[in-house]
Amino acid sequence: MTAGPGGDDQDAGLERLKRRYPQWRIWRGRATGTYWAMPPRDHPTVRELIGAGDISDLAERIAQAEQWRGR
Repeated sequence: MTAGPGGDDQDAGLERLKRRYPQWRIWRGRATGTYWAMPPRDHPTVRELIGAGDISDLAERIAQAEQWRGR
């Protein structure tokens, strides 16, 4: 399912993000089109869903969470 112009790019970005962070559950909501990520159970700092309006924002937020993980 794509939402408007650039939808295919967003979907491709979603697949890349899933491959980059296989331990995270990452998806796009069907009703809202919002992107979501659930951290792994053993994540030391993030224990709740991360939501974002576009895939690049979600990618940035996951990357930040992973930086905290390494500290």
